[in-house]
Amino acid sequence: MNDSTWQKIVFTDIDGTLIDIYSGKFEGTDLLVKKLAKMGIPVILCSAKTRNEQEYIRNKLGISDPFIIENGGAVVIPDGHFDDFEIGHHTRKNGYSLIEIGGRSSEIVKRLARIREELQINFRGTTDMALNEISRKVRMPLPFAKRMSKREYGETILEIDPSDLGRLARVCTRTGLKVIYGGRYTDITQGNDKGKATRVLIDLFRRKYQPRRTIFIGLGDSENDLPMLKLMDIPVLVQRTDGSWCDSKIKNVVRSDGIGPKGWKNSFNLITGL
Repeated sequence: MNDSTWQKIVFTDIDGTLIDIYSGKFEGTDLLVKKLAKMGIPVILCSAKTRNEQEYIRNKLGISDPFIIENGGAVVIPDGHFDDFEIGHHTRKNGYSLIEIGGRSSEIVKRLARIREELQINFRGTTDMALNEISRKVRMPLPFAKRMSKREYGETILEIDPSDLGRLARVCTRTGLKVIYGGRYTDITQGNDKGKATRVLIDLFRRKYQPRRTIFIGLGDSENDLPMLKLMDIPVLVQRTDGSWCDSKIKNVVRSDGIGPKGWKNSFNLITGL
């Protein structure tokens, strides 16, 4: 497939895949992303991370491709990447076109406050904590905590008794909220979907690169990546911190040896050799 009739596009999760889930280090994957960019292969970040967090990472990687924020809360497209008429309904913000899929954080936080009172359980999310608390809780410097706190399409639960999580999840689901279990934390969203957001970009890229054929490669590590991976021509799972692979039930999934960034690096030859 290494000819001009094919265009590769890579979708990748961030925490536990592109970077180490605890240290936040790339461990060499940043250099490989830069190589892909030089080869003309778009790299689409598709993560639970906020727009501010992903902007910071994209700047470090030197990439300018579209990206998917907050577990599919919105697709963010830099101006000029696609024609406006192709994007369809969107809003403009700070040099981006936003295709919003999820409900707004302000409404979700209000509903969580009512649920907290109804259930009489204690849990705290990013909006309930000062930045220095978030920084200590997630063991990240203050600037990282600030970027993490700027949620637009959901709330991240940072503190809850594990025995209460099931009750919270049941009530959230019953009231139309969505509970997304990530590698370290639980996100409460409304309508967010990595699969829906991924489908938007797949369709846009196919139109952009026609008559060339597109091949989509996706990399992830956990359950919240599966809606994205199911849409890939080549879905890749890297190992989780305990050495296991997520139970994907995706028939053509590739299980890459190596935890997090090591598994991502071990998939690089697969991406470039297609």
